[in-house]
Amino acid sequence: MTTLNRREIVLGAAAALAGGLAAAAESSKDWPSRPVKVIVPGGAGGILDTMARQLYARLQETLGQPFVIDNRPGANGVIGSSVVKNAAPDGYTILHSTASSMVMAEALNPALSIKTLRDLEPVALSSVGGVLLTVHSSVPAKTLPELVALLRKEPQKYQSYGSWGVGSNGHLTMEWIKQREGLSIEHVPYKSTPALLTDIVAGVIPIGWVDVVSPLGFIAQGKLRGIALTGTVRSPKLPDVQVLSEQGYPFTAAGWQGVFAPRNTPRPILERLHAAINAEVIKPAFKEALRQANIPPAPAVSREVFVQTLTDDLAVWRKVVADGNIRPE
Repeated sequence: MTTLNRREIVLGAAAALAGGLAAAAESSKDWPSRPVKVIVPGGAGGILDTMARQLYARLQETLGQPFVIDNRPGANGVIGSSVVKNAAPDGYTILHSTASSMVMAEALNPALSIKTLRDLEPVALSSVGGVLLTVHSSVPAKTLPELVALLRKEPQKYQSYGSWGVGSNGHLTMEWIKQREGLSIEHVPYKSTPALLTDIVAGVIPIGWVDVVSPLGFIAQGKLRGIALTGTVRSPKLPDVQVLSEQGYPFTAAGWQGVFAPRNTPRPILERLHAAINAEVIKPAFKEALRQANIPPAPAVSREVFVQTLTDDLAVWRKVVADGNIRPE
């Protein structure tokens, strides 16, 4: 191949890209004019899937086109994120994902092929909450400081804790607590929250981090106790469980769900989708849906605030990973 041919190819590719972006910008005036595919990197029936369906059923009414959920679980969200990264930047394929997949996974594994702020366009936050530290009913601790004291006093009795995987919100938060307090309790990663809950209830493992929905029945039955919550706001159905900062642990990084689009999606599409989502999250009906899922209502924030949240969270989780010398599986 000659240098001229290479140059022609490069120029041709650049022209094709420019043409594609121009066409996308032109079509953005009528967006959406056909169904929008929503990639959800979690299984059907999970809390991510449930809240996505709540949101997009409402957006369908607002924007006049179906928003079709496409579940793509696996690889801590990377499979779903990659689908959107490689999609046409025309607003017809978007991503509804979590802090765990979008910032924690990247903090844990810098070699990931996808980088959130490099490869995607942050659109909007849809909910902000936390994950729950639970203990078996036989564990006497009722607060995080009491649990820390217990782990120091009886380390042989309480040798391990569980989470739903390496790099999960619960795992990295507990590692931060371990670093702060000099604890040596070992992490046991589970493949799913239901499997972890089964073992906590059975007393196989006495301590675990779970979502705020799955354990509610066991807590009501007295089989589990919630003792701490990440984030900054208590959960609606567990009003007595304090967040970490209320218990003397100044760690406020939260779990959240948010919406992303492929890089170079035209700004008018991003702004229209952002405005539509923000209009929904402040409506009483959506707030009530969040409360029923034990998630506190989230304020509507700008895209700039969302980007800053991503930036700040990445810095926090990278430090936790580096200080704890944590490695991906």
